[in-house]
Amino acid sequence: MTKGELSKNKIIEAAGDLFWRNGYTKTGINEILKATGLPKGSFYFYFQKKSEVAEAVLQYYGSRITGLLRAVAEASDCWESFCDSFMAVFQEKLADKKYYGCPLAVVGMEVAFQEDRLSACYHQALDEIREIFTQVLRRDGIAEEQLEETAALCLAVYEGNLVLYRISKDQDMMRRMNRQLKKIVENRT
Repeated sequence: MTKGELSKNKIIEAAGDLFWRNGYTKTGINEILKATGLPKGSFYFYFQKKSEVAEAVLQYYGSRITGLLRAVAEASDCWESFCDSFMAVFQEKLADKKYYGCPLAVVGMEVAFQEDRLSACYHQALDEIREIFTQVLRRDGIAEEQLEETAALCLAVYEGNLVLYRISKDQDMMRRMNRQLKKIVENRT
């Protein structure tokens, strides 16, 4: 990576961290710059406004989460092992108890109504997650006519429990998500 790419990534990662912890609305450009240690001109070299960095943050988190889920999906032989594996990874990543919930959902829900471009970016990431679910469900033998509806239901359970986990800070929400996701498939096979 070039020095410029490193600076841009530093801004995106710092903004993402702050948006996740404090929210998009409560995070200012100066706060992002303070977290990076970069001068103000660095921000405006890469982004004209805060919503542009929000779009980059959504793409960043979308890429990280879908990359993680794809890797788990490729290593899983069935829906149940997929659920157990990604749950273990999520619990490991959330074990520090500094952050709660899915960063994509936290940032995405807050900025979705700010601008259509941000909403589209969030929606695209959710579609990619649903598609990963679809692929694993197909391998697990869910009938083609039930695939889309089942994957959409799994996505709703996944995101809903991550939101509840953020609100409650109760690790049981993660275990509940795992049980619910498995039950959806048990009821359809």
